[in-house]
Amino acid sequence: MSVPPPAPGGQQPVGQPDPYGPPPGGQPQQFGQPGQFGAAPGTPPQGQPGQFGAPPQGQPGQFGPPPGQFPPPGQPGFPPAPPAPPKKSMAARLIVGAIGAIVVIGLVIVGIVSFAQSPATSNAGDCLSITEFTRGGDDPAKADCNDPKANVKIGAKLESSSDECPGGSEAGYDTYSVSGRSSYKLCLMINAKQGDCLANFSSKTKGYQKVACTDPTKDAELVKVVEGQASESVCEGTEATRVAIYPEPATTMCVKTAD
Repeated sequence: MSVPPPAPGGQQPVGQPDPYGPPPGGQPQQFGQPGQFGAAPGTPPQGQPGQFGAPPQGQPGQFGPPPGQFPPPGQPGFPPAPPAPPKKSMAARLIVGAIGAIVVIGLVIVGIVSFAQSPATSNAGDCLSITEFTRGGDDPAKADCNDPKANVKIGAKLESSSDECPGGSEAGYDTYSVSGRSSYKLCLMINAKQGDCLANFSSKTKGYQKVACTDPTKDAELVKVVEGQASESVCEGTEATRVAIYPEPATTMCVKTAD
């Protein structure tokens, strides 16, 4: 059978199968795995923006300009980077460190001074200043015995807060007690001499206060003070209405009260 001549333009005659076209049945002929010698099926044409690819050169992308490029003036771009925090100079760090050291040293000094003034460092014969106290004592601080504020003197210092002062309940001591890890008791006597006048002598809470004998707050006067003796008999023949006896050190105070 003779083959008809090719149609003009190189096209196969109508109705004849193309020997190089798709096989019968409408299925395309395969010539290898996708991507082996070219782009896989579904790859967009070169130069066209893909789903995740970069936009054509010179066109703005979905997330900003390409790396290394900046938007033209007047166009929105990336926000400016925040300024770097200022760094402390060496001098500032030294000043802060020096201030901290001064504060620590000050606290240490305050602690040392407080301990030095504490009654825990006191001994018999030392004087204290007490503004408010009961028989148990309160807020005492060490003071020079010649200071008018030094209103009591330590007659005896006991090793335990449960110990009893010399003379027991018959003695005239006031007491200051500390219990716990550091336990002790101070037996306190009035720090005054013959002829002195006192305020708060009759108070159960306020500390003794030396005042002028003409002071209207005066409620006691020491009419006789005898050291080396602890006996009520030494006050016989005086105007004393009260007697304070301290066995250690042996002292007797004859007191004339206002009531």
